[in-house]
Amino acid sequence: MHLVPNRRAAMTGHRVAAAATGSANRFRELTAVPDGDGYVIGSPRSPDYLAVPQIGGQVVQWLRAGHDLDRCAELAKTAAGRPVDVVRFVAALADGGLLPDAAEPTENAGPAPVRGRWIGRLLFGPAGLLVQLALGLIAVVLLVSTPELRPTFEDGFIVDAPLPAMLLLAAIGTATGLLHEVAHVVAAARFGVRSRLSISRRLFVIVYQTDLTGLWALPRRQRAVPIGAGMTSDAAILGLLLITELLLPADPHPLVPAVIRALVLLKVTALLFQFEAFMRTDGYALFALATRSRNLWAVKGAVARAVVNRATADDRRMLAVTNPREVKWAKLYLLLYLPGVVWATWYLVAFGIPSIKRIAELSAGAINADGLFSLTGWTGAAALALCFGPLGWTLWGVARNGGRTARRLLRPNAA
Repeated sequence: MHLVPNRRAAMTGHRVAAAATGSANRFRELTAVPDGDGYVIGSPRSPDYLAVPQIGGQVVQWLRAGHDLDRCAELAKTAAGRPVDVVRFVAALADGGLLPDAAEPTENAGPAPVRGRWIGRLLFGPAGLLVQLALGLIAVVLLVSTPELRPTFEDGFIVDAPLPAMLLLAAIGTATGLLHEVAHVVAAARFGVRSRLSISRRLFVIVYQTDLTGLWALPRRQRAVPIGAGMTSDAAILGLLLITELLLPADPHPLVPAVIRALVLLKVTALLFQFEAFMRTDGYALFALATRSRNLWAVKGAVARAVVNRATADDRRMLAVTNPREVKWAKLYLLLYLPGVVWATWYLVAFGIPSIKRIAELSAGAINADGLFSLTGWTGAAALALCFGPLGWTLWGVARNGGRTARRLLRPNAA
C-alpha cells in the first residue's frame, strides 16, 4: 500500500473557477474514511489518496450529500470556527485527479462492479475465514506435536539431480507465490476494492506484486482482512498439506510425498518471511495498520538517524510534522530490527547454507561423474551458476546498501 500524505497540487485560477461549477454527481465517487485525527480522501479515478484534517473529510461528506460550495463553506466555517476556502480545496481534489472534469457527464458516475466479489465473500467472509484459521491452527499443532512433519532443507530437493531440483522448486514456488497474491486480490474484492496484480522479476526470479492502495477507501478494521489474506491462505494450505501427508497411503508414488514436503517447506518459509516485520512484509503492513501509522517506514528511518545524531534536514522536517504517536511507534518498530536479524540469521543457518552446500555437492558430483562437457556435467555447472550467481549479486547488493547507509550516517547532508 502507498499513501500520498499532505499532497498539495498546484491550483491555477482556471482550476479554481472550474471547481465551483461542478454538480453534486461530480463528488459521488469520492470516499472519506476517518483515519486517526483526520480523513483519507480517495476516488476510483486515482491511485493516490489524500490525507486531510477532519474538516476536509466533513466537506467531502457535505459535497456528496448534495450541498453546493457556498453552503459547504458556511457549514465548514461553523464547524471550524474560522473561514475555510472550500473552492480551493475542491480545486486541489480535481488537480490531484480525484474528480472528473467539470464538463464531463456525471449522470452515471460511480464505481463499476468489482469482479470476483462473490469468491471473496466465500473465502474471506466469516465462515471462510473461520475454516482457514482452523486449518492454520491445525498446522501449528501438527508441527509442534509431530517433529517428523517439520520441514528441513532436504525437502527442497525433490530429485537428486541439482538442476532439475532447482527448477522444480522454482516452478512450485512461483505457483504458490501466485496463490498468496491472488488471496490479497480476492480478499480486497470482498469489500469492493480493486487491486492490481503485476508480474515482475528480480534477476532470474519471477515475483508477484499486488497494489492494495485502494484499501485506504475502507475503514481501518476492514483493511486487516485483505492485508493478512496472503498469510491466512498460506497457513490454511499448510494445514491441508500436513493433513494430506498424514493420510497418504502406505506406499504412494515417491514423487507425491516429495512434492508435498517441498510445498510444506515453501509455505513455512513464506510464513516465516512474512512475519519478518522489520522488512516491508505483510507483517509490517499489519503492524502499521494496528498502530495507525501512515508513513511508518520513512518515519522509522528519520528516527534512526536522529538517534545517532545524523538526521538530515528532510528528516527533521518530517519528524516536526509527524504525529507524536506515530513517532513513538516508529521508535518501538526500530526494536524489531535486532530480533528480526537474529530470526533471519537462524533461517540462513538452518536452511540457506545447508541447501547451498547440498547443491554444490550434487553439482560437483555431476561434473566429476562424466566430465564438464557432458550433459550431466553441463547441468551441474548450470546449477552452480544459478545458485551462486544470484547469491553473489545479493551479497554485493547488501554490501552496497550497507556502505550507502554508513555514508549517510557519517555524512548526513551528502548526496
